[in-house]
Parts: sequence; structure tokens; C-alpha cells
Amino acid sequence: MQSLLRRRPTRIRRAPVRRALAVLSVLGAVVATLPAGTAAAAAPAQVVPVAPNDSPATIIANAANVVPSPRQLAWQRLERMAFIHFGVNTFTGREWGTGTEDPNVFQPTGLNTDQWAASLKEAGFKGGILTAKHHDGFVLFPSRYTTFDVASDLAWQNGNGDVMRNFADSMHKYGLKVGVYLSPADLHENLSGGKFANGSPQRQVTIPSNPADVVNGVTFTVNADDYNAYFENTLYEVMSRYGTIDEVWWDMANPTGRYQPYNFLDWIRIVRTLQPGAAMENDGGPDIRWIGNENGYARQSEWNVVPYAGNAAIAADNIVNPPGGNGAADLGSDALLSQRKADGTSAWNYLKWSPGECNGTLSARHNWFWQPNEVWRGVPELEDMYYGSVGRNCNSLLNVSPNRQGVLDQSAVSVLNQFNARLTGTFGTNLAAGATVSNDSGTSNLDGRTPTLALDGNLDTSWQPTATTGGLVFTLPAAKTFDVVSVQEDLNLGQRVKSYAVDAWNGTAWTQIVTDTTIGQKKLTRLSAPVTTSRVRLRVTGSRATPAIAEFGLFQRPGGGTPQGSIVGVQSGRCVDVEGVSTANGAAVHLWDCHGGSNQRWTQSGKQLVVYGNKCLDAYGAGTSPGTAAVIWDCHGGTNQQWNVNADGTITGVQSGLCLDAYGGGTVNGTKLVLWTCTGGANQKWQLR
Repeated sequence: MQSLLRRRPTRIRRAPVRRALAVLSVLGAVVATLPAGTAAAAAPAQVVPVAPNDSPATIIANAANVVPSPRQLAWQRLERMAFIHFGVNTFTGREWGTGTEDPNVFQPTGLNTDQWAASLKEAGFKGGILTAKHHDGFVLFPSRYTTFDVASDLAWQNGNGDVMRNFADSMHKYGLKVGVYLSPADLHENLSGGKFANGSPQRQVTIPSNPADVVNGVTFTVNADDYNAYFENTLYEVMSRYGTIDEVWWDMANPTGRYQPYNFLDWIRIVRTLQPGAAMENDGGPDIRWIGNENGYARQSEWNVVPYAGNAAIAADNIVNPPGGNGAADLGSDALLSQRKADGTSAWNYLKWSPGECNGTLSARHNWFWQPNEVWRGVPELEDMYYGSVGRNCNSLLNVSPNRQGVLDQSAVSVLNQFNARLTGTFGTNLAAGATVSNDSGTSNLDGRTPTLALDGNLDTSWQPTATTGGLVFTLPAAKTFDVVSVQEDLNLGQRVKSYAVDAWNGTAWTQIVTDTTIGQKKLTRLSAPVTTSRVRLRVTGSRATPAIAEFGLFQRPGGGTPQGSIVGVQSGRCVDVEGVSTANGAAVHLWDCHGGSNQRWTQSGKQLVVYGNKCLDAYGAGTSPGTAAVIWDCHGGTNQQWNVNADGTITGVQSGLCLDAYGGGTVNGTKLVLWTCTGGANQKWQLR
């Protein structure tokens, strides 16, 4: 991963006996529905070995019985966490520090972590992850093992400060989860005479090295070089001092340019011993998988079960990168699971439950640390990120960072509250509640897995048909209007659905309104237009084993939907982009490779095309002559900011009647967009995606 982030965990709150009974009750049915010639499926587990000669059908059947650990399941149900980047970079204006900073530069004289926690809770977050040590190496807690910490910062609280203590206490006070980010890379220890990549030998040491740090008699004997011993001592400090830790984030970015081996197995053992409920995130686990980008979006088909090559015996407590890297387009499909080596044996040694976490920033400029005059993403873009993460089986980790006083900007808090109000306004009432639920024609259910369980509000109960396909019919008490459909699988039994559809009854026949692939923890679909009906049908059209649908929901967005996406040139295939991610009035609009960033995500609001939530596509100076530049400007409703999106693919200015045009028929990055006499050319045709 190229930047500065990681993820969040959870607490165990499921009845293990109940879960075991549920798994056993369905295992026989799973075996009964395997494809002909397939070996019996493996017993449910977080890690399932793959034998070299296992057939593709056997591997896919086994994938249906890979299930989350209790800590993984609890973590996935959190859905929304906050990332909190705070440190010396907050005061230097850097995104990545140097490790040479004077600790005294860190002076959050108004530090108020209660304000952080209260604000996050009000905005609907379930917890937060603090960068207790970023790549610069400065630690936000007093450590016995470094002088590059808050205890060395005599300018702030006379060296008696402890941001990690303040943070953990405030989060616990407000009933929120506590996560900690500890960068393995360390630019301070990379300086001359430091411990990072200094070539020191591995030797047997005791962690913690200072007997005064031992808690409850727990120590660890490890073989470690200088840097691993240092990192493990500081890890012990954090894991033993601050109460319950729910998530541990290890960012694999390394700005040192040098190779330093990390003893992950020992790090994981320390965390598992001192904080057994903490979920750990790294590019490849052991509990949580980075999604592969920093835009906050998952794949449309996001699987929790991923194949790996490695040692299955230690896989539950080890870090291994997923095949093709975290950003690979396909990390869990049947085609990937079925891959073979040149000798015909399986490409994989095991399957593992490895859920994804989607990280992105509240900053419209993609800053992780606070910057002066920051610009925040608008509610439409945050909503789109939510549907692209939580709505695609991926937990959302949204970065919102404190300012130099040590508080969250009120402007940021206001945006988060508006965003949360949008979500609660949508999902506060399930319009399917009170419906009569029955099997569709030709569908029957397993014993005890009745249709009503798909609408009982309990994620630990689920409807299951007797086959790998089947349908449910929801007969509503009265006609309802909705524009969002939600489906959730029972993860106690794994992730099984490969494809599904949703239909609405139009009075005489069923009309398909949704078709999609995977579900997992949650799949949300926004409809292009509201649907009004009294009957809705869910059809599972493909599954690895008998599917288990835990919950179904119908919702309506307040004020209707405002879909947000890209404007793509038909001729160029490139996106309408605000140059330099600028938010300044008059910033140029041009063509650029599509990347999904905030400067390429446009919302139709009436006849306005809005970016960043508050800037409109504008004919510069209200110009009406060919060649007038297309720019962005504060939205004011003038006719030079109103556009007709036409059926023939053109976008014409209401004031001028001219077409939005890629100047000179250009197709390369940086081609300016202007108004021009409509010619019907491909450089004047656009697609809204």
C-alpha cells in the first residue's frame, strides 16, 4: 500500500454454541447439494486447506464452508469506523514526516479527545483508529524505548502528555471501539545510529525488556534483531496499558528505501495474548485485508473468502498477501479459486476468511493529516463512498483528523453530521417490515430455516432454501415506495451467494429491478428511479451451497436519490476532471484518466452538475460564445451553471445553447473543455456513469 492507513476490529458478542448448532444443522444439506463427483465439503472453519489434487468443484464447495472467527464477525458488523491521523505532521504540514522533527513541534494545547469521541458517536461511527506511530516514528504515548515521543516533548504538558491514554479513555467513555495504528516503518530509527535495518543479528530477548513494564507476569521470549525488539517493546506497551484494544493497524508503506524484516508471527502472538479480541489489519491479514485503494471503494463483487499459497497450519495467525495484490480485480471468484499450476495441481494451499476494509479521507484534497484551509467532501460523495464500501461487503474507514489545537474542526463535524442524517433518514425505517414472507413458487426451505427469518431483524438467523437457488416473496401490508434494496447473508454460515435478482410486482407480472453478484455482510443497491409496489421478490440465482439470507430491506432516500458518478468522453474514454483537484473558483475542467477521485465525481442536481458537493460546472464569465472555458464555481443557480443532459449524449448550456466540447477534438490528458457550436462530433458526446 502506498499511503498511510489501516483498519479496525471488534468485540465478541455471539453465542458460540448457537453458532455451532446452526452450522451443524446445515452441513448435511450442504453435502447433499454438492455437484456430482465432488468430495464432501470440509468442516466449517476460518481456514480450510486445499490439497494439490482437489478438483475445482471441491475447492469451490469448500469455500462455502469458510467462516469468520468471532472477532472477524464482530468486526464486520461494525461497518463504520473513523481513522484519526494525528502527530508531528499535523504541525509541519507534511503527509509523511522525516523522523528528524523536534518533538517540541507537537503542541496540541487544546487537546480534547472527549470532543473527538462525542462527535464520532453522534455522526454514527462505531469507533476510531489513532496513528499512535506513523512512518516518522514519533509515538503519541510515553515509551521507555525511545526519546522520539510525547515524553520528550517538554513544550506540551511538560513531557507528561499521553495522547493514546486520552484517546482510549475518551473512546471507552463514549462506548466506542479503540483502534491503534503502529507503522512498522520508522524514519527516526532509520537515521544514522538507529535500529531500523541496521544489520543487527537475531538474538533471544525477553519482551518487555524492562521488568517494570511487565503486566500480570506476561512476558514473551523471541528471537529478534534490534528493530524488532524495539517494535515489540512498544507494541507491548500499547497492548497492556490502555484497556481493551479492538483493532491493530499495520501499514506496509516503507519510505526508508531500505529492507527491514518484520517478525510478524511474534507481533501477532503478542497481540493475541494481550488483546485476544483485537482484529489485526495488514495488506494480507491476519484478520482483515486492505481493500487495495485509498478511495474508499470495494469491488462490485467482493468476496470474503480468498485463496492463498502458503502454510495452512499457521494461516489464521499469519500475514500473507492475496494473489495478484490487494488491488487485483478478482480476489475470490470461482475462476480464481479454480486456478491450476502447470503440473495440473491446485495453485492454492488454503482458503481463508479475509474480509476487506475500505479507507478513504474526508478531505476533498485527499489529505490524511489536517491541513490549513481544508476542504471537505460533500454529503453526496460521502454517501456514494458508503454505498461503495459498506454497501459492497466492505467496512468503511473514513479519515477525519484533529487540527493543531487538538480538536476536530467544527466544519468537519458538521459535514459528518449531515452525512449521518442522510444515512439515518434512509435506513431508519425498513419499508419491508411487517411483510408476509413466503417461499416463491418452486422453492422449499430447510427445516427451521423458514422465510420469516429473512425479516426478523436478527443477523444470526436466516432463511435457507433446499437447493443452491430459490426465491422469497415479500407481500407488504400496503404499497410502498422505495429506491434502495438491502440484502445480507448469514455470515455464521459463510458467504455463498454468487448472483441474485430482485423483482417488483407491477399488478400483472414481475419486473426485475435489481441484478447483482455477491452479497456478504451487506449489499446495497440504489435504484435509478423509485419503485412503488406491494410485492417484492428476491431470487438467488447462483450460490456455492445452500444460501443463507439473514435480512432483506427496502428503503427510501430522503428527497430522492442524487446518484453521483463520472462524466466520460465518448471519443476519449477519459473523465471530466477538475484540474489539480482544485476547489478554487475558476479552476479549469479538462479530460483525465478516470480514477474515481473526488474531482471526477459529479452529481446532477436539477440542471446543475455539482462536484465536491458545492462547486458547479460553470461557463466562465457567463460567456455564450464558442471557446468559453468550462470551469467550476460556487453554485449560485445562474443559467450559466445550468445544463441539459440530452438523449443524444450531448451536454448543452441552458444560457448559451452551446455544447460541452473537448477542445480541438483532443483526447489526451489535459485537453481543456469549452463551450462550442454543436457539431454532432464524438468530442461532444458524453456518458454519465
